[in-house]
Amino acid sequence: VGPPGTGKTLLAKAVAGEAKVPFFSISGSEFVEMFVGMGAAKVRDLFKQAGEKAPCIVFIDEMDSLLRTRGSGVSSDVETTIVPQFLSELDGVESLDNVMVVGASNRIDMIDPAVLRPGRLDVKIRVERPKAKQAEQIIRHYLTDDLPLTPGIEAKALTSVLVADIYAVSEHRHLCDVCDEHGQWSPVYLADVVSGAVLKNVVDRAKTKAVKISIESAEPAAIGVNLLAKAVQEEFEETRDAVLDADPVQWGRINGFEAGHVTRIRPTAQ
Repeated sequence: VGPPGTGKTLLAKAVAGEAKVPFFSISGSEFVEMFVGMGAAKVRDLFKQAGEKAPCIVFIDEMDSLLRTRGSGVSSDVETTIVPQFLSELDGVESLDNVMVVGASNRIDMIDPAVLRPGRLDVKIRVERPKAKQAEQIIRHYLTDDLPLTPGIEAKALTSVLVADIYAVSEHRHLCDVCDEHGQWSPVYLADVVSGAVLKNVVDRAKTKAVKISIESAEPAAIGVNLLAKAVQEEFEETRDAVLDADPVQWGRINGFEAGHVTRIRPTAQ
């Protein structure tokens, strides 16, 4: 469980890789078919294949789209067929040898309580957003010394500058203000919504900029502080625009804020 882009799916794949077993991965939204009953059939087929390939890991991404609380009125298919079928198959896993079921969700509050009760998916692992120290380790996977960097500057030094910019608690990285149910306003900075995916995207932006410059100028372009700063600024602006366009309550829950912590969002002075 955790905010988007924090590596939940990657962790599940890593477990399967370390265990050296087959990995069945499917998104919960893929189960939701327009014809009632087809989603339940897919659930049966998935667990049948898993039983034949055991030992294996069954991974279901976006679990909240598949296993929403019955009676929520979101989807008749989910409520009347898929959830009961999944629960039946999940209980049957006990009779299957070495089949592990793992799920990932941004919205655990939307999952039917019966799925999460003891004896079913009862182990919850919270995947938090990376702090500055973890961010450096993530960035170093994508910003390496074999890239065309500014002469005399190592990737490690650029990483430190990049992390300091992203995690700056200052006006130039002030995304917005959010109001909780008590009417208390609090600032939200880029650092508050950073994920591993965001960090990778910033480095990819800088790489793309370097390639474009090389093509336009017919000269080799180096990745340096300026390109990285521009990449962070672009990521900041896109994130800010997305936040301001989002429903405050839904955005808060998806991004890991406690219920009631976000009821309104207001922009910062530009």
